[in-house]
Amino acid sequence: METVVNKRICPHCGKEFVPKRSNQVFDNDKCRTDYNNKKNNDKRRLLASINKPLLKNFDVFSSIVGDEPFKIVHKEFLRGAGLNFSVFTHLFKDEKINKYCYSIYHFYYFKVDENHYKIVNNG
Repeated sequence: METVVNKRICPHCGKEFVPKRSNQVFDNDKCRTDYNNKKNNDKRRLLASINKPLLKNFDVFSSIVGDEPFKIVHKEFLRGAGLNFSVFTHLFKDEKINKYCYSIYHFYYFKVDENHYKIVNNG
């Protein structure tokens, strides 16, 4: 009895090949590795536009607040430190002030007055 093996096309290089296993998708290991590396690099590049500013904001808050429970700082100081006000991880409701605040991981912040922000270490 003869087994019929359907040829497949490698999604990375486009070469037609005869699979050695029933679940083989790529022509060889190099094609599989290159394909997955490219896919992951594309995803990293796409997410970098958000992740880099988030990590920068986290670093700014960490350096300002340190181990203190909170700090109040001028908005221009935050801008000068490189804070990007347009990216945050989530909203946090501070029950004490009954207000939703922007959060960057375990820090959250809100306006105290026109020029000052309170940064709270909620970690």
